[in-house]
Amino acid sequence: MVNPTPMILIGLRAAGKTTLGRELADGLQIRFQDLDDLALTESGAASVAEVFVESGEPAWRQAEQQAFAFWLASPSAVLACGGGAPCIPEIRNLMHSSGACVVYLHAGVDALVARRERQDHDRPALFGAGGLREEVVRTYAERDAIFRDLAHHIVEVDVQGAKDSLASLRRIFKEECSEGRPAT
Repeated sequence: MVNPTPMILIGLRAAGKTTLGRELADGLQIRFQDLDDLALTESGAASVAEVFVESGEPAWRQAEQQAFAFWLASPSAVLACGGGAPCIPEIRNLMHSSGACVVYLHAGVDALVARRERQDHDRPALFGAGGLREEVVRTYAERDAIFRDLAHHIVEVDVQGAKDSLASLRRIFKEECSEGRPAT
């Protein structure tokens, strides 16, 4: 029996990691997991905002790290990674050594701001006061090079749109992941 090589989706908040990952997995009838959900289970909290407010960002990053290690022990075919998780050196090292196909869902600042304005009001601000655009610009500047370094593929989600981005992910999965690796 052969398990598919896992695909890890990375990108900034609101890039579409969970939505596209779930759609990809559903369409291919493979397993999907979201690192945020795994980290929430690990932390025992009801929301990411709750962890940030009650315990701070370091506690959330620790929960992400533990959840990622748990996921690696029995990886699903597709993992949507939290936006900040690839910035944790331990997770980055695990991604490099995991054999997974890492795909950066890239969107520009304007697209990310527009998406964030429509969603995720339950997510904590990463840098306190200063406004959404400033947060997105700062986060993009801090993380884009890290994501590009980790990625085997980059999908331009704001240029392609949802339908074409999903088609790109299907193609990448079929070419790089469906052959899989021997089941352990």
